[in-house]
Amino acid sequence: MNTSHLKFVKATAEFRSFSKAAQFCHVTQPTLSNGVSKLEEELGGKIFDRTTRSVSLTQFGESLLPTILSLLKLEEMIYLNAKEFSNPKTVVLKIGMSPLVSTKFVTLLTESFKAQNSKHEILLIEENLAILDEKLKKHELDLILVPVVKKSSSKNSIRLYDENLFLIDNADSPPSKVPINDIRDKTFVMVPDSCGLSEITRSLLRTTRKEVHEYEGKALSYQVLADWASNGLGSAILPKSKILPHIPKQQIFKSNKPVKISFEAKWLSKDNKPLKNMIQHFKNNTDQIAEGLAE
Repeated sequence: MNTSHLKFVKATAEFRSFSKAAQFCHVTQPTLSNGVSKLEEELGGKIFDRTTRSVSLTQFGESLLPTILSLLKLEEMIYLNAKEFSNPKTVVLKIGMSPLVSTKFVTLLTESFKAQNSKHEILLIEENLAILDEKLKKHELDLILVPVVKKSSSKNSIRLYDENLFLIDNADSPPSKVPINDIRDKTFVMVPDSCGLSEITRSLLRTTRKEVHEYEGKALSYQVLADWASNGLGSAILPKSKILPHIPKQQIFKSNKPVKISFEAKWLSKDNKPLKNMIQHFKNNTDQIAEGLAE
């Protein structure tokens, strides 16, 4: 099994386009398409449904994607551990992140830190909330980036950014904005209770003093969640960074103010000097990066 082919699958799943995925991977489109086809042949099933207009994961592809992402993270960890061993001066900081966190925001934040600290490497590890908390307690992670599900004060955390929440459903020509009270009677599609999104959705809908109606099935990913909602299985709520550009969406408002989801960084101790420096970098740069992404 060629790890390059796994990277091709990851990029294609993210961009839903062979041409964009090839550009991202710095290969030609035929090279990427052939790589994906070889992997499909090796694994005995189609990973993507291909049409002239779109590329989407099959059920087979959806079932494989989490394992593919885990394998690519392990590959990255092997290279970083080898680099740390062969060059003891290299500092590797391990950051855990919820899949709900904006990848673009994290990339800009960590790359700006690495640009100022050339002997530092950052390993990003995506996990669900319970696993992130457990790994932080065991000191397997230096820092975690997570959504604020329940508000609490802690000296070992900082606010990162807020992101607007949007409604997705199959309404014809929906307006760009929608009050929260206008959607409280809808049935909502959810993802499993592991990343924080479902609890945030429930908490938001409960503020309307109405019972929350949920679709019985669970979507395995944000992409599937949006697809199901767009095709009428129910409605869905997602932050903008997790919605593909072609999917119609409505910004949610409450009392004429945009409804937002907040994200934070959490750690156990700043005794580690490189970690202390990174936290300070986050404090100094999060607002500027968040403002740039909002424009």
